[in-house]
Amino acid sequence: MADDPHQPLSVEEAKARLRAVAAEATPAAWVRENPWGAVALAFAAGLLAGLDPEARRPMATALAQFLSQELAGAARSIADDP
Repeated sequence: MADDPHQPLSVEEAKARLRAVAAEATPAAWVRENPWGAVALAFAAGLLAGLDPEARRPMATALAQFLSQELAGAARSIADDP
């Protein structure tokens, strides 16, 4: 039933799918899937914390853009999984 896109999921199937997707949507899951991105993010956050307050804004903006792109990509990949 879940294989046919025109058939709605039962309540039990929908709950199971939601639980599976929610379990994958954690920071730890993202780090496991993107270890080098996590290292880059941690490095950038460390740089951001050590910068002069006037220089933080451009770095924080770049970091926020990176995060939003990565999170959007992760959300799309989770939504595309059957």
